[in-house]
Amino acid sequence: MAVPGTQMIIIKLSKKLNSMSSILKLPANYYAADNTRYVFIDGSACANLDTCFTILQEQLSIPDYFGKNLDALEEVLADLEWIEEEKIKIIILHIESLPGNDPVKKKNFLEILDNADNDKIEIIYLGAVGNQQ
Repeated sequence: MAVPGTQMIIIKLSKKLNSMSSILKLPANYYAADNTRYVFIDGSACANLDTCFTILQEQLSIPDYFGKNLDALEEVLADLEWIEEEKIKIIILHIESLPGNDPVKKKNFLEILDNADNDKIEIIYLGAVGNQQ
């Protein structure tokens, strides 16, 4: 659970990063500071789970062979050896807007994130209490 005030800081940081990336043509699709990589999943920007997989692939620098399915996501989250940062914070905004046309897939997607077998990963839900399906 995020500390009060953290949500606004992260939202502003995400917006600033997006605008800076487009202006500066940054090579990275993620933000990193203090040996932590910050990954942002905005539920309102995910039209379907494939979009969520693409966002994760870009921000986690997942290799092109990533299968973009739930099994592949579970496997890749357990690995992530190519990421140099010691910590990875996956910040989920607007969880209620995540694709809900298949509630089972949405539930499984969030469970895979929550139960990732990797000590580097921390999941932060902003504007939500726990894993809401």
